[in-house]
This record gives sequence, structure tokens and C-alpha cells, in this order.
Amino acid sequence: MQRIIAPFCIVAFVIAACPRQARCEDAPANRKLLDELNRQTTALYRQAQTGIYHVQLPEPKWVNAYAMAAVKRWDKQLDPELRRRLEGQSPEIIDPAEIVPPHAATQVSDVDATTLPGQGTYILVRPRAVALDRRDPVLGGMLEAPPATQPGFAPTNIGLLLDPAGHILVPLYVEREAVGTEPVKLSGPDGALVTAKFVGSDRQTNLTLLQVEKPVGQPVRLGSGRPEAGALVMCLSSSDGSGHLGVWSDGAQENGIVLTTDGQVAGIARYGQFLAGSACQLITRQLIEFGSVKRATLGVLITEIRREATAGAAQAGPASQSGMRIDQVIANSAADKAGLRPGDVVLAIGSDAVRDLPSFAAAIAARNGPTELQIVRDQAVVKVTVELQQQK
Repeated sequence: MQRIIAPFCIVAFVIAACPRQARCEDAPANRKLLDELNRQTTALYRQAQTGIYHVQLPEPKWVNAYAMAAVKRWDKQLDPELRRRLEGQSPEIIDPAEIVPPHAATQVSDVDATTLPGQGTYILVRPRAVALDRRDPVLGGMLEAPPATQPGFAPTNIGLLLDPAGHILVPLYVEREAVGTEPVKLSGPDGALVTAKFVGSDRQTNLTLLQVEKPVGQPVRLGSGRPEAGALVMCLSSSDGSGHLGVWSDGAQENGIVLTTDGQVAGIARYGQFLAGSACQLITRQLIEFGSVKRATLGVLITEIRREATAGAAQAGPASQSGMRIDQVIANSAADKAGLRPGDVVLAIGSDAVRDLPSFAAAIAARNGPTELQIVRDQAVVKVTVELQQQK
């Protein structure tokens, strides 16, 4: 999604290109247009906030386990002091494009930031450095962060109120054991501090479901499809709920809750991946009923194939479409019996398009029995029926 250039910049350009008389005549109309855009944007944002909760979740266990798995690969080369630092701090998984190549192991302990490659990602560990002098060089005085609005409450994510029963959907996977038996702290749309119980979570779609006993606010409305390219949307940050308007271009740079102009939650964007509101609803139903998601087993190893979203992509042929490429078919599996082959690219499961791993995981979650797959094989789109059996 591309962020919108400030409207006043666009208007200023238009006015500068017009004759002086036209500028004077058009200025009131331009201001009315901007005023209306401002009112509509404000209304949309306020409406969204009535269904937003701020949630304090514990750090998922999978984050540290994933990061330390990469560290273990370097175990024999790491300086003992560096290993102590790595084990004592919370690593952050970041985009490889955002960091420089790693230093040699003999030099790592002398730098403030350490980078280690592993499993297609990089790990950046920031030491807990303490500033010797936190006084402002001009005004003086100690530089301190403002105190928390609620003692002992530091929200890390936002959640969506889904229904009057108080189910809160958080766009982050946290294991049940990471939460334990302690209630999760939240603040509702009214700012009041409440607690919620853990209902369930799903690793494949990166979702966690909580439930508050007495919800406040208005449940959000979940949409059913991906926004059209060029559509005006509002994106709310998954961490703090801050928002911005933008033009949807497949969400390659977005990470958050995506709202359409009619106030519906279109879905969750994660840097090119997109989980539609309807898929969130499907996962939620299973978490409420079973505490986990029961998926059918297709019997394939897959890789996400992401194509660039362009205006002519639809006319460029099947090979230009994003989907899930089959790398391996497990013998005697449902996929094997249906005749699926390595190299096939799955575009849809039933009526649900599967353009990335989360959408694939959601689409197969509720399938049971004969299911039609739309695939690309030898540059042609074909349909294959597989017999899926849902987990018990």
C-alpha cells in the first residue's frame, strides 16, 4: 500500500498550475473537498476505535526459540561473553534488507549490535546500554519516558472485538504455555483496564483469541475479500493502533489491520501477505469450538510464490499469478491420490484464493471431503478434486 501524499500538497500543485483568477475561484471548492475528506477520515478512525482493545501479551516462546536456533549454528565460533549476552537478551527478527552483513565472530563482542544469519532471516541483538548522561544539552534536566497510564500495564498489540460475547482477536500467535494461567491485561475503547482469558491460538495464520467477560465498545465488521488495487483504505498499526490513509497496492509495505471506507475490516496485512476478514472469522470459530484449529492434511510441501501486482497481471497469463507452489508430494497422501505433482501452483482451495501461507492455512482449515483445487500446470489453469479428511 502506498501512503497518500498530503492532500494540501496536491491542491497546492493544482493551484500553482492554474491562472491567478482561477486560483481564487477554485480555492473555496478545494477547501470544501479537503474539509469533507478530513471529516470522513476522522469518522472512519473513530468508528474503528470503538472496536479496538490494547493488549499486553507475553513474549511468544517461538520467537526466542527460533532466534536461538540460529545462534546454536554458530556455537563453536562464538565468544563466551557474546553467547552470554545473546542468551540474556530478547532478540528481534528483522528484514535482511535492513541490516549489514555480519561481522566475524572474533569481532562481534566489540560492537554494539550483533547480526547472525539463520534460516533465511537475520537476528539483531541490541545490548541494554545505559546512557551515562540523560540530561538535555539545552534545557537540562533528566530525560525520562512519560509514566505509564496504568501501573503495570504496557500494551504491546491491539485486538479486535469480534462479538458481544467478548472475543478479542489479536494478530499475533502466542502459545498457550506462554500465557499460562494468568489473565491477560487489556484496555478497552473507554480506556478502562480489564482482563481476558486465553481461548486459543493458531500458528499458521498468526492469530490469538482472547475473551473478556464484560466487553465494551462495538464489535468490528469483518469483510470477505481483498481490497481492489487502487482502493482507498486505512491501515491501523498492529502494535499501537495508529493509522494512516493509503492507496492499496497489494499491501507489500503494510503491517496492520486494513479498513475499507465503509468501515469494514478487510483483513490483516503482513508485508505482502494478507488474511481476509472472512478467514479470520473461520479461524475464530474453530478456536472457540476446539481451542485450536483442526486442519485437513493435503500431503504436500509448499513454497509461497509471490508475483508483483501490476495493472496487466490479470492479462499476463496463469504464470503471473501468486499462489502456493508444490515442491514435494507425500506418497499415499490426498494430494498423491488426486494426481497433484511437484511444480503445480495452487491458486484456490474451493472458492478461496490462496496467495500466501496464511490464506492457504485458513482455506484448508474448514475443508472436509471432496474439495476442488484450482492449480496452474504447464502454463494452464486446471481443476483437481482432492479427498480431504479433517483432523479429529
